[in-house]
Amino acid sequence: MANFYLDNKDLKFHLSHPLMKKIIALKERDFIDKEKYDYAPLDIEDAADSYDKVLEIVGDICGNIVEPNAESVDAEGPEVIDDHVKYARGTQENYDALVKAGMIGISLPRKYAGLNFPIVPYIMAAEIVSRADGSFNNIWGLQDCAETI
Repeated sequence: MANFYLDNKDLKFHLSHPLMKKIIALKERDFIDKEKYDYAPLDIEDAADSYDKVLEIVGDICGNIVEPNAESVDAEGPEVIDDHVKYARGTQENYDALVKAGMIGISLPRKYAGLNFPIVPYIMAAEIVSRADGSFNNIWGLQDCAETI
């Protein structure tokens, strides 16, 4: 089984960079969310471990679902039915797999059902998704627009 995170040692380097501790501390604001959310990290090590595990899940989904669907998605393409876009079967399968795994809203605050990831691990996940299917990242990658809005 392919995993687009575990097979790329360059990505793991970013999580172990010394500045990640500062980034995590700033993003987690003294880990105040641990009182409200059972999935919030308890400390810097817990947060880094969480990022690593989530990226492993993204890598697994991308290596075993998204990438194998890429060619058929391009061949089938989306269509417009009654003024609504219907994704190609593979695109919908990709999206559903990431939704089921809780990978939509990675960078959103927890109060909006997000994972509150800093931009570094979010961009790492985006690189993994892009490697599997660059066009699918146009759909998945727009999730951080909600944070901007």
